[in-house]
Amino acid sequence: MSETHPTTAFDPALWAEAVAWQQECGVFDLLAEAPVDAFAARATVQAAPETTQTPAIRAENQPKASAVASPSTAPPKSPARPAVNQHARRGLEAVADIAEAEKRAAACSTVDELKAAVNAFDGCLLRETASHTVFGDGPVPSDIMIIGEAPGGDEDRQGRPFVGRSGQMLDHMLSYIGLAREQDFRITNIVFWRPPGNRKPNAGEVALCWPFTKRHIELVKPRVILAVGGLAAQTLIDPNLRITRERGKWRSLDVGGSAVPVLPTLHPAYLLRQPVNKREAWTDLLLLQQFLNDPESAKA
Repeated sequence: MSETHPTTAFDPALWAEAVAWQQECGVFDLLAEAPVDAFAARATVQAAPETTQTPAIRAENQPKASAVASPSTAPPKSPARPAVNQHARRGLEAVADIAEAEKRAAACSTVDELKAAVNAFDGCLLRETASHTVFGDGPVPSDIMIIGEAPGGDEDRQGRPFVGRSGQMLDHMLSYIGLAREQDFRITNIVFWRPPGNRKPNAGEVALCWPFTKRHIELVKPRVILAVGGLAAQTLIDPNLRITRERGKWRSLDVGGSAVPVLPTLHPAYLLRQPVNKREAWTDLLLLQQFLNDPESAKA
């Protein structure tokens, strides 16, 4: 089995240092829904025409030489301070929100308590546009834990993970290796609220949800984790992981001092778009089935 990755992947203190360093460099737009081309904006301002006054009028409006203060007597100008916009403020607040999420998650001793803590947490802006918090489904404890990326439209409406077309496909595929959601596995997502437009959650949103996801894993106590999709695999295993290259390769995650095997696989939403890759996903599920029958197979 390859290297073990700790469950404390997001460190609020390190994140705060990163925010401070970015501000010292003049970066104030920390989080935004869409990219902003600052160079284009600056060029537009520079290209704007001057005030429409004729030279004659400008000459008449010029103050007399005696009325103009000399350079030696003119008061020094204070250097302009860049305004910290709402995104910068939100970035700083997120540091405190992550610490609060860590505190609330650590205080939970049962999955029901954790679910209540997630429902009460207002530090992630995604919940403002979501209809429901999508926490998890399936038995606790469970030998198998399946972790996806984020809720979609159907999940947001019903408040349950993997209930749309992709979830139905996943349930169907798992049934072929003898697994049923109601009794055999716990299923959840890295992020608990649907991102607007089904976009990919950003790093800040993942960081805010991670303390609860980490505690969820600790309370479920799985023997094995199936990481469904690139974002789930990157969060649990390696931020630089490429799911199309690394799927089907056993990794591990440190959970409470124990190494839990993690198997990354393709997301069913991707399979709906690229059905030719169903064979690869099926191969991954056969690996999962083999592990359930022979846990030593994950070390091969």
